[in-house]
Amino acid sequence: LRRDLAQAQNLPPYVIFGDITLRELVRRRPQDLDELSQITGVGAVKLERYGADFLAVLTGYAAEQG
Repeated sequence: LRRDLAQAQNLPPYVIFGDITLRELVRRRPQDLDELSQITGVGAVKLERYGADFLAVLTGYAAEQG
C-alpha cells in the first residue's frame, strides 16, 4: 500500500510512512483511527490522508490469518 500510494503521488515511499512506523503498525495492530493516531509517525494529516486505507489493509490481513 505504501508503495502504491507513493507512486500515485510521485513521492518516495518513506514520505507516506517510514519503516519504523510500518513496523509499529504490524506490532501494535491498531483497530481504529484513535489507536492508529498513537503510532509513531502518524500525525493528524497522515491519519486523515492514509488512516482508513492502512486500517483496511491491517484488518484484511488479520481476517485472512484468522
